[in-house]
Amino acid sequence: MRTTIKTPATIEGIGLHKGKPSKVTFLPAEGATGYRFISSVFSEPLPARLDRVAGTVRGTNITDGKNTIYTVEHLLSAAAGLGIDDLDIEITGEEPPAADGSALAFATALHKAGLKEKPDQERKTLTLSGQLEMVKGDIRFVARPNHLGVTFKLTYDYPHKLVGKQVIEFTLTPEEYLVRVAPARTFGFSHELEALKKAGLALGGSLDNAVVIAENEITAKGGLRFAEEFARHKLLDLIGDLALTGLPLKDIYIEAERPGHAANVNFAKLLLEKAQTV
Repeated sequence: MRTTIKTPATIEGIGLHKGKPSKVTFLPAEGATGYRFISSVFSEPLPARLDRVAGTVRGTNITDGKNTIYTVEHLLSAAAGLGIDDLDIEITGEEPPAADGSALAFATALHKAGLKEKPDQERKTLTLSGQLEMVKGDIRFVARPNHLGVTFKLTYDYPHKLVGKQVIEFTLTPEEYLVRVAPARTFGFSHELEALKKAGLALGGSLDNAVVIAENEITAKGGLRFAEEFARHKLLDLIGDLALTGLPLKDIYIEAERPGHAANVNFAKLLLEKAQTV
């Protein structure tokens, strides 16, 4: 059966890329509607689906054709990571608050709101009967059936002496997501910051909501939360981007090497095309 939340929950703050004040209120969804954004600028709710993706540069953005919601992946990751099927997201501003750069604020708020089952609504899932592979350059995704549930193995590999190769393997449950994935923060390299700001990105970025990697040091408020925090954040992003399929995963093992938002979205499209709905 499908799930939503029991009570509303609100988070306010500054958007990571646009740097403007923002507020989201999570609302229970009565119908089998998936994740939808509600805003005064939309004539109707905007579904968080692959066919609404408008951009994947440093974040995943969705649009109704006229107006865009930026950087939706952390919020969607929290909802999917906790196993929520239907959620209305009332938003003021162009993107959700950055909070601390992770999905923890969203996941904590949703967890406290509580999950409610909807016995009269059937829950459909995506699963595989065979192996699926997508390769582009050094980016690689492989998915196959998995009798142990939904498991990810993610490799983040960056040629920097303080980063190198990080690997995280993780079987998705709400409890594990809250502890091992949700707290992992977004990160950036100091040499990229000027160009990002010129491109209108990272305008709200600070050490309050990001980890900054310089040539000889990593600056993180309170220090790194995990030895492989960068790989864990990439996994957080992947879970959020895969939520755009509109269907939860079931009994799948996904291996991702050097993923990013564009590749995540393309893999999600392939998965939706090739997987079985049960």
